[in-house]
Amino acid sequence: ALQALTLYNNNFVLYHSKALATHLQQKQPDRGAQIRRAVHLIHLREPTEDEIDDLTSYARQHGLAALARVLFNSNEFVYLR
Repeated sequence: ALQALTLYNNNFVLYHSKALATHLQQKQPDRGAQIRRAVHLIHLREPTEDEIDDLTSYARQHGLAALARVLFNSNEFVYLR
């Protein structure tokens, strides 16, 4: 749990989360496209419709930078299969 909190609050992760959010806002016209692009860049796959719904709701409430932090801290990103 301590490692997850450290990674979540790490300055490197915070910086790149904000940078990704800025990039997405500049390049993608709508929130759905921003979510799809973020998942594609971070997880290297297309998101499911359920993921899009959940992530869109989260981004609407907390912002794109917070969403990027969540994606950067996901098991799918942190651990190799």
